[in-house]
Amino acid sequence: MNRKLLFVGTGIFVLLFLFSCKKSPDGPTDIRIRNKSGVVYKNVNVDTSGGEHNYGDVNPGGETEYYRFDIAYREAHITLHINNVQYEFIPVDYTYEVPLGQGKFTYELSIADTAEHLLAIHVIADAPLK
Repeated sequence: MNRKLLFVGTGIFVLLFLFSCKKSPDGPTDIRIRNKSGVVYKNVNVDTSGGEHNYGDVNPGGETEYYRFDIAYREAHITLHINNVQYEFIPVDYTYEVPLGQGKFTYELSIADTAEHLLAIHVIADAPLK
């Protein structure tokens, strides 16, 4: 009797383990940064609510390598410095946002307001994940 119970218990455990290991359609998501301005972006930091990464410096017109996040949205909390002044993009709320999903995306960053030190973000879908 104990052997039968052990066999059934092991089978249930294996099934639960297999179903819990599936990739989520919400991620992972690879993100890179593209500088759409004419100035150097220093110390570019991105927080997607599914991870945080510092991309370092990005030259005008330049782009970074991709970095993998567990999840990412069309908006992210982004900080960077231009001439020792911090610029920022602050997402309003992730409550009703739909994740970008599994794929490679580019966050194109530009300066939205120099007086308020605000950034603008435009998201481009580059490719599916392989």
